[in-house]
Amino acid sequence: MSLALMALAGDPVKPLEMKRDTVQAVVMYGEEMLFDAVEGLSDDQVMDLRDSLMKYEGASEFTNYIGLYLRLKNQTEEQLTAYIDSLFEAEGQVPYALINQINIFLANRPEALPVVLPKDLFIGNRQEPIPATEFYPDWTNTDPNPYPITLWQKDTALSLLLAGNEDLGQFHIPHKDVLTSKFGWRDGRMHNGIDIDLQVWDSVQATFPGVVRMARYYGGYGRVVIIRHFNGLETTYAHLHRFKVKEGDIVEGGQLIGLGGSSGHSTGSHLHFEVRFKGVPLNPLSFISFEEEKLVSDTLMLKRVKNGFVAYPKGILFHSVKRGESLYKIAQQYGTTTYKLAEINGIRRNGYLYVGQRLRVI
Repeated sequence: MSLALMALAGDPVKPLEMKRDTVQAVVMYGEEMLFDAVEGLSDDQVMDLRDSLMKYEGASEFTNYIGLYLRLKNQTEEQLTAYIDSLFEAEGQVPYALINQINIFLANRPEALPVVLPKDLFIGNRQEPIPATEFYPDWTNTDPNPYPITLWQKDTALSLLLAGNEDLGQFHIPHKDVLTSKFGWRDGRMHNGIDIDLQVWDSVQATFPGVVRMARYYGGYGRVVIIRHFNGLETTYAHLHRFKVKEGDIVEGGQLIGLGGSSGHSTGSHLHFEVRFKGVPLNPLSFISFEEEKLVSDTLMLKRVKNGFVAYPKGILFHSVKRGESLYKIAQQYGTTTYKLAEINGIRRNGYLYVGQRLRVI
């Protein structure tokens, strides 16, 4: 299922039951759509996609449909319904991708339907003394990652609210400086976080409100602070020089929790920063923009895969790799770089792609 939506093959007009925040069903005509992302794309993102495609491939029927989709969004539901009817009656090939995208837009139009939170969206409650007990059976301060794989093996997909709720507070990056190492394979082993350059005594802040689960010296982490947040995530801040919080402290987003250093297994002063859910490491760059110092989206989507979770922000665009495509070719198609695609997908720029692999492009 692609972002909680998939057309019913062989039955193009049967309503599809969906777990969505504004609608229970939507009529689909085949599997074609303009975008893989069915909600959350802003008009600016759609226009950026169209402009990048026109720049590298020129005008096409597809880019014309995108422009038409943007113009049609300003019409009333009655006008759009009449326009869809006219498309079916017109001569030539019926533009099912455009029709499906319009139907999805109508189904999710906030002014037309009341907003109801999806059943799988976890918001969190800061009134609880221990955050996110719905996900975690234990609370321990002796092990950075005490969670067995059985804690997440039966999960399928869920969403975590990151911002936009009073209890969740404001997001802050842990430290503003150059990223010196990314998430992914490094020197033959998995690097489960990112490294941020800093000087000894530089300030390190909490990303979200939460409760300090661990603040002590631990092996290669050195002096490490681990915070469980009310939205279910846990963040790790390692190689610190000094602690500014203690275990059990309630902290706010942006609060000083430690001073940078080079403790533990570190070749120089830097902050090792991790984001985990149920002990599974997530790529922070897949939903945090360190350049802009903000979240990519207020909702984090999690989909279980063989070895953990794929994490991506709500409302993004995916590309399915086709035979003969390279990362360079895909980057050109969407007006981006191989470096950026590798960064947000947690892959190597010179790594192999396989047919059907889904890559985030926006």
